[in-house]
Amino acid sequence: MMKKARYILIVAVFALLIFGLGAAQLILPDKAVSDAERRELKQLPEVSAKAVFNREFSDELESYFLDQFPMREGFRKTNALFRFYGLWQLDSKGYWMRDGIIFKTETKTDETQIRYAARLYNSLISTVLADCNVYFSVVPDKSYFTQDTIYPHLDYDRLLDIMKSDVQGAQYIDILDTLDLSKYYRTDTHWLQARLFDTVQKLGNAMGMGEYITPEGEYTPHELSPFYGVYLQQAAMPVKPESLTYLTSPYTDAAKVSCMSSSGVLQESDEGIYTLSKFEGMDGYDVFLGGTQSIIEIQCPNARTDRELYIFRDSFGSSLAPLFTGAYAKITVIDLRYAASSYLGNYVTFKPGSDVLFINSTLVLNTAMIMR
Repeated sequence: MMKKARYILIVAVFALLIFGLGAAQLILPDKAVSDAERRELKQLPEVSAKAVFNREFSDELESYFLDQFPMREGFRKTNALFRFYGLWQLDSKGYWMRDGIIFKTETKTDETQIRYAARLYNSLISTVLADCNVYFSVVPDKSYFTQDTIYPHLDYDRLLDIMKSDVQGAQYIDILDTLDLSKYYRTDTHWLQARLFDTVQKLGNAMGMGEYITPEGEYTPHELSPFYGVYLQQAAMPVKPESLTYLTSPYTDAAKVSCMSSSGVLQESDEGIYTLSKFEGMDGYDVFLGGTQSIIEIQCPNARTDRELYIFRDSFGSSLAPLFTGAYAKITVIDLRYAASSYLGNYVTFKPGSDVLFINSTLVLNTAMIMR
């Protein structure tokens, strides 16, 4: 009798769980985005007689139910915990941890993509940048500092060899010795702005502007928390969020920032160097220069020189550029993933004798065909 009652209880709980979750999915409002995964969630597809008999509709409906499933984030975290501590897997969906730091596995070094990046640099150097002082550097992914592990890595030495041999007319600035794991977020791919002083100083020295770089003591740090890095969000790993720190100085405070609009016109930002309203959005790192933008112009009225700097960058450059506001009167930040190089001369006038810095991460160089 007791055995039968136990079976009935198990079946009842199981049924309650299944039907309860189903009812909850019908009752609860659909979510538009997943903050954890930084993407839009599928919405209920439009129903029509034609759509019902279309396989695409059934696929969209299945994706909708998976995206809108109640307690979805809890299940994602439970799944990650089970993979690590139940099945003893070395990674979870391509993400792995060491000493509380999350990394993403990168297995293939794509020489075709890297050489494409070098050709793109060369094309600009020989045309619109012909009268400028051109430099380039490479930001390593943080897994560069864990090459003693069993996890696959990019062949960083090969990537650097290709860039140094193929890029013509630009001086290479090696910043690898200014970086280590402590300079990167634990839960994100990016580096920490507050720990870039050695890096900025080395770049400034190489460009002949070292004496004008603002020293650490002239900055005021500001913390925003909790910061959920992209790796933490996507991998759902058992790691606590951290804080995002941004730096202000009389130079950053005085800076005026303008961003390229969809109509091709520079429009002044209301928030300046740091877009604090972005911290509560899908990616807190967008605080720096407002996130992904094609072209950004920074006027620095308090700068100690009248020189100009052009930075060709990816998202790492968003937190780097503000640290040059004390040295350059004008900084133009360009992201070739969103600004086509062939039309760049229509929107940016490159002043002869100015400094140009190409600085992209190894992850972008290894997928360089996303640049145009």
